[in-house]
Order: sequence, then C-alpha cells, then structure tokens
Amino acid sequence: MKQKPFITLMVIVLTATSPLLYWKHSTILGNAPVLAQTVEDKKAQADQLFEQGIQQFYRSQYREAFQSWEQALRIYREIGDRRGVAHSYGNLGLAYSSLGDYQKAINYHQQSLAIATEIGDRRGVANSYNNLGNAYSSLGDYQKAIDYHQQSLAILTEIGDRNGVASSYNNLGNAYDFLGEYQKAIDYHQ
Repeated sequence: MKQKPFITLMVIVLTATSPLLYWKHSTILGNAPVLAQTVEDKKAQADQLFEQGIQQFYRSQYREAFQSWEQALRIYREIGDRRGVAHSYGNLGLAYSSLGDYQKAINYHQQSLAIATEIGDRRGVANSYNNLGNAYSSLGDYQKAIDYHQQSLAILTEIGDRNGVASSYNNLGNAYDFLGEYQKAIDYHQ
C-alpha cells in the first residue's frame, strides 16, 4: 500500500490587537458591578481563543482546538468580524481534516473561501484553495485537488508569498505522485 506523502496545511494565524483582556465595570441598581465588554474586549477574547486553538492544534489536540475555534467563531460572528469568521472557518476545516472528516472540512473551507473572496482577503482565498485541495486529495479526488492547488499557487505567486508558493508546489507534487505522474510530481517538488 502506497504511503501518503506529507501534506502542507495552511493554518491561519491572527494577531491580536490587544494582548490582554480588559473588562469595564459598570453599576446598575446600586453598587453591584456588572461586567460589560466592549467590541474591542470581545475581539481580544476571540483572538486569544483563536491563538489557543492554534497552540492546541500544533500539540495534536484537535478536539480542543476545535472547541477553541468554535468559541472564537461565535464571538467573531457576534461582533461582525468577517475576517475572524473566515479564518475560524478555515481552521475548523483543518481540525475536521485532522479528525478524518473531510466532507465537513470541505464545507468549512468553502465557507472560509466565500467570506475571504467577499472581503478581498487574497491570502485567505489562497489558503482556502490550498486547504480544499488537501481535503480533496485526502478523499482521493486528485484532479480536483490539483485544480485548487493551482489556483492557490497563482494567487500566492501574485502576492509574493514564497512560503505559500512552496507549500502549493509541495501539495501539487503530492497529488501528481498519487496519480502516478511521477515526473510531474518530481518537477513540482523540485
């Protein structure tokens, strides 16, 4: 049985605008403090959960990463942060891929792609294409995987993301290897 080669995943990393959570206190009906969060506080909380999910993912704690990203997604939706929603969908797709549920992964990557396209996030679009390609490759649909990786490669080349270009070439090489087109696989890997 042929061993699957390493597939490069494109985990999306968000940087928090504020490293700490700040809570504002207000009083209602006397001196009882009530916690009220501003949009900035909620975004910082979502960013922290998102980063926590990345760390969990790197430690192969996929279910925990999924939970962190689901919580972040809820907050991003609540505050209307479309980029945060798109990135959360993308990383949730990666978690589902890691758990072997490729159809759910594809669904999340398609949602990420739609939002990234809508908001003009070219790197997000390219990451979505690459991750869709990896999911289809895992399902054995190598031609569809190649199509997505080529779209990712075109965008990443255009925006000058050399690491992303290298990942796309690697993933294209893997797909051609699975198809038995070894010379094409070698060309892309080189």
